[in-house]
Amino acid sequence: MSLPLVVWPACFIVTCRDMIDGMRMDLVKSRYETYDELYEYCYRVAGTVALMSMPVMGVDPAYKGPLEPVYRAALALGTANQLTNILRDVGEDLQTRNRIYLPLDELAQYGIAEKDLVAGMYSPTTGRMDERWQRFMSFQIDRAQQLFADAEAGVDLLDQKARWPVWSALILYRQILDAIEANGYDNFTQRAYVPKWRKFASLPLAFSKAAMPQLNPNYKKMMAVRR
Repeated sequence: MSLPLVVWPACFIVTCRDMIDGMRMDLVKSRYETYDELYEYCYRVAGTVALMSMPVMGVDPAYKGPLEPVYRAALALGTANQLTNILRDVGEDLQTRNRIYLPLDELAQYGIAEKDLVAGMYSPTTGRMDERWQRFMSFQIDRAQQLFADAEAGVDLLDQKARWPVWSALILYRQILDAIEANGYDNFTQRAYVPKWRKFASLPLAFSKAAMPQLNPNYKKMMAVRR
């Protein structure tokens, strides 16, 4: 079930304008004081894409509940993907573009200043990543993981043909977060990536989740909701 053609263009125009505004933000903004500011950026450059994709993918015809939870899940997935990109590319963004896509107030809470980021966040005594950075990154990864969990709630409500690619994207992007942790939170000199073999190995899991949404313990409850 896709949105009526009368409704879809209006939704598309608003979110498309927001996406363009997100592109413009990179022209004038290179620092983000708070998570709220960063969230706005993530929404504009990635959340909008998820929202615009929703009418194309469609909703399971058997689902008779409100569409808001489905759109909220789509927005959560788009935001989670963008946050994952940000956490993966901290060093590259800073060194090549002079951009810090991290909440400065949260960095300060962990005792991290911009000069520390420029230096690379290595501990002079251990040669490993500074403990402050490890704790900060762990907090940021937990936030992204929660957004992925929020997104999971809506994937099973998508049209059957759309569920497999969306589950695949969700699972693979989560593995980037795992790779950051496996690298000891070093996203200054190492780029976290998912090996090709692991990507292929994840596809059967994504397919099984897409083909059997009833395995989701909340699926029956969600399908029972009526508008």
